[in-house]
Amino acid sequence: MLDISELMTPRRSLVIISPEATVDEARRTMAAHAIRHLPVLDESGRMIGLVSQTDVLVAGNGGDRPVREIMVRDLDVVDERSNVRHAAMIMFRQKRSCLPVTRDGQLQGIVTDSDFLGVAITLMEQLEAAEPEPEPEADIDSENMEMQDDVIS
Repeated sequence: MLDISELMTPRRSLVIISPEATVDEARRTMAAHAIRHLPVLDESGRMIGLVSQTDVLVAGNGGDRPVREIMVRDLDVVDERSNVRHAAMIMFRQKRSCLPVTRDGQLQGIVTDSDFLGVAITLMEQLEAAEPEPEPEADIDSENMEMQDDVIS
């Protein structure tokens, strides 16, 4: 079974933000990197929250507010050895678009709903490839054929 660590965006590839950064900085960072989630890390590199595109939109004109005021602190997380189905169920039941992946409490990466859509597309393509090709329909009208001396007319 596939582990979530095989699907996640690894820590080294994540764009992160400081709790002291402003909401406007978070907005610009998300736009520049075409992402919807920013893990918030303290000075020691410990994840203390997460800011989503929705959080930034809800903040509205409060662009000079620090990220720590709008970030989600009570996060659902999943261990990097968890299977993909377990992580998907957490996201589905809790209506999350992103799930931090940890090892011993340390951020290892994140998995998003887009990652799961990629898996779904791959599975659909594999199913389609495994389906037998439909038989081509004959261009012969068998109901109106007559057999005469082994010749079809």
